[in-house]
Amino acid sequence: MWCLCTTFFLYKGFLNSEGRLRNFLTCSKNFAMQKSIVWEGIAYDTEEHCAITYLDGGIVVRSEIEGWAQSKAVYVEYTLHLNLDWTVTELDIHFNVGAEENNYKLKRTPAGWVDATGADCAEFGECRYVDISLTPLTNSLPINGLLFGESQDTEIEVLYFDILANDVRRDVQHYSRINETKYRFTNAGGAFTADIRVDADGFVTDYPELFEMLIPH
Repeated sequence: MWCLCTTFFLYKGFLNSEGRLRNFLTCSKNFAMQKSIVWEGIAYDTEEHCAITYLDGGIVVRSEIEGWAQSKAVYVEYTLHLNLDWTVTELDIHFNVGAEENNYKLKRTPAGWVDATGADCAEFGECRYVDISLTPLTNSLPINGLLFGESQDTEIEVLYFDILANDVRRDVQHYSRINETKYRFTNAGGAFTADIRVDADGFVTDYPELFEMLIPH
């Protein structure tokens, strides 16, 4: 459900071939537009409450995930700062898996990724997108950010966060457009493939055996 943070907003956008609002959204200075989503985890017993806020010059995602995975209590809180083309500029991920607590705060600069102290993270290369396990939100970044032709396969390099293993690594992924509401996701080497359904705004509604959108429905 779209909700207005104020009583008035002004936006300008351009649409891709599916008619989805893409890339450029210009709001007057003190106004914003927000979409709220709730996802249910299927493979693990989790629930995510996510807010995507469109601001003048960028997009901010704030989300919380709670539940159980591999017989451990799980809590994840993350914030993503995105350009209008859905590429990531900053991220802050805090999570607890059982008794273990971890946090990653990274920023993408023209010279590459740096951590909270400003130290260079050369191992992360030039990844423009991120993929966070336990959420389908990050699948929407390349789906909304890239221009897909019919049956076109696009290879991207992402910064992958495996929450349960506390592992961060570069990963190669493939996305291809099947139709206006379905995309095929394949990870490096083709070990995993899923046909993901999305809504009119490019957010996942059905990720077989992993996630299902509860709100809006």
